[in-house]
Amino acid sequence: MDMELSGKRVLVTGSSSGIGAAIAEAFCQEGAKVVVHGRDEAKTQAVVQRLTDAGGDARFVIGELSSEDVCAAVAKQAAECFGGLDILVNNAGGMAAANRPDSTAESFNRPWLETPWDDWRWTYEQNVGSSVRLIQAFAPGMITQGWGRIINISSASATQTEPDLADYQPAKAAITNMTTGLAKSLGGTGVTVNTVTPGTIATEGVRNGFVLWAKQLGWETDDWAEIERRFTSEVIPQPTKHFGRPVDIARMVVFLSSPQASYMTGGNYRVDGGQCRSVN
Repeated sequence: MDMELSGKRVLVTGSSSGIGAAIAEAFCQEGAKVVVHGRDEAKTQAVVQRLTDAGGDARFVIGELSSEDVCAAVAKQAAECFGGLDILVNNAGGMAAANRPDSTAESFNRPWLETPWDDWRWTYEQNVGSSVRLIQAFAPGMITQGWGRIINISSASATQTEPDLADYQPAKAAITNMTTGLAKSLGGTGVTVNTVTPGTIATEGVRNGFVLWAKQLGWETDDWAEIERRFTSEVIPQPTKHFGRPVDIARMVVFLSSPQASYMTGGNYRVDGGQCRSVN
């Protein structure tokens, strides 16, 4: 299906790897002009090189979005890449514990009562603050041109919480909530706003984490297919019996960004293999 995105100008935050890189690639395959964003210049440039080698039109911007000044600079540079923006994908996220140089898999699950307020602040700035600033930077131009798409990436943990992850889960819940209000605020402008909510997605980092987890559980295997089957049956049960892939999220984002989805706004679209037990 032609998504009618040829020539559309797109910024995908947090697209130097994983889900974000897959989203950037999917847009390039549709003929869009893509700004790839990351914090690591070498990794970000590598994604752009891969996209351009495949015939895509891609540029890159670098910056730490939890900083207000740097976020503003990223917005300015991204707008200059192709002379404006039609589609904004707020994919950058993460949690404070994972951002520390000395972080380990164990430190990600710091107990709720031991999670300092500084962690809450950083995680909220990285997830919600960056999204708000970029929306405020680019939405006026979309309104002026009478067309635009804003896609916010949330998480299954926004609505189906787990123990701890104290700072991360509420930040993602805020992302899901703010989408609905913004969609109403932009009603009649030609700009739609939607949330895409991934479940567990088997990025390289996630796969490595599950292999280590399997060893901690005493599973005597390093075969990914077997590890995935057991986790989705015994630990994180879901109907599909497999985890998602980055391309699964990319396909949904591209569709919601297209003219094909003009009647869809203010929604939360789960791509989670049935992991979430709630209706939505």
